[in-house]
Amino acid sequence: MNKPLSPWRRIANACMLVANMVAGIGLVVSAYSGEISPLERPVCGVVVLTFPGWLALTVMLLVLDLIRWRKTALVAIVALAASWPMVWDTCPLNIGKGIPDGTPHDRVFTLLSYNVYNLRDRTESYPDRTNPTLSYILRMDADIVCLQELAVLEQMPDRHLYKAQLDSLHERYPYAILSGYALTFLSKYPVTPIHLDVTTRERGNYCDIGGYVVEIEGHRLAVFSVHLQSYSLTASDKSLYRDLTKLRADEDLHELRNTLLYKLEVAAMRRATQAATLKRYIEYYGGENVVVCGDFNDVPGCYTLHALAEAGMREVWPEVAFGPTWTYNDNRFYFRIDHVLWKGRMRPADISRGNKRFSDHYPLLTTFYWEE
Repeated sequence: MNKPLSPWRRIANACMLVANMVAGIGLVVSAYSGEISPLERPVCGVVVLTFPGWLALTVMLLVLDLIRWRKTALVAIVALAASWPMVWDTCPLNIGKGIPDGTPHDRVFTLLSYNVYNLRDRTESYPDRTNPTLSYILRMDADIVCLQELAVLEQMPDRHLYKAQLDSLHERYPYAILSGYALTFLSKYPVTPIHLDVTTRERGNYCDIGGYVVEIEGHRLAVFSVHLQSYSLTASDKSLYRDLTKLRADEDLHELRNTLLYKLEVAAMRRATQAATLKRYIEYYGGENVVVCGDFNDVPGCYTLHALAEAGMREVWPEVAFGPTWTYNDNRFYFRIDHVLWKGRMRPADISRGNKRFSDHYPLLTTFYWEE
């Protein structure tokens, strides 16, 4: 005969059940909030940012449930199952992906996407008196390079960028296009620009989209490099966020509402408009084979990615990667806000994130191969 539970044990079990239900609801709501346009519900563009936190909390509670009281584990399991597509997008577990055996070398190409912070080095190391970001790009030797936040390619002594290194870059990449406000496109293959008049940089509204057509071994590939609306947070906003991530509770919640949340909503609304423009250009100029990459300033499951999915675009990371990651590395904003998407007759074989902190972003190197 089972021993009756003590009152304290009953209270503890009830608290665990409530905690599982709250975490489960938060997980499911944040998983699907990105499907709603921020132009209709601005807060949805903010809620999707909270998904990693809800996911971590739900998994932690599931572990405690399995150790302490297995009945409540069912709530966490149902929540994870209901939000599984978003769970996989955030933390894919692909094993055995890669280039199929026997694939000819001329059917494989690589693409590097990198917000380079105007080639400034945040580490200020300059070990060999050359620009470390440019050295990294040359070392990666990608066939196509899409750089955001780079408006000029010229000698900059304050950033240890000199003629010898620039000559090496131009020798490696004979095709170079500077477009938009601060987008640079480098290619080993012939490329033609798509003239897009979508760059805006006024009154806090920022959008930079560059379009290019690359001829790769008889294949036409349209590439769109993007730098979408940022959150436009000031130094004090970022300080407030850092304090919150340190679990400091002495900040004014009214200030939080009027700074962080408001700015996040406005940025999400502007990106929704930019996503519609980008989708229209993909459908009009893209053709069969398209890659979209760059700094989206938004997370997996966001409205922008859902909008591009309607144009047939698929995200590379959940297709071939293993585990979660983040591509922004400053101010404790550990989110994957840089993305690579594709559609067409090629397939992604691999994607890797660099770990050099020269910029406030990490680079993404993607390997594609053309299908037969």
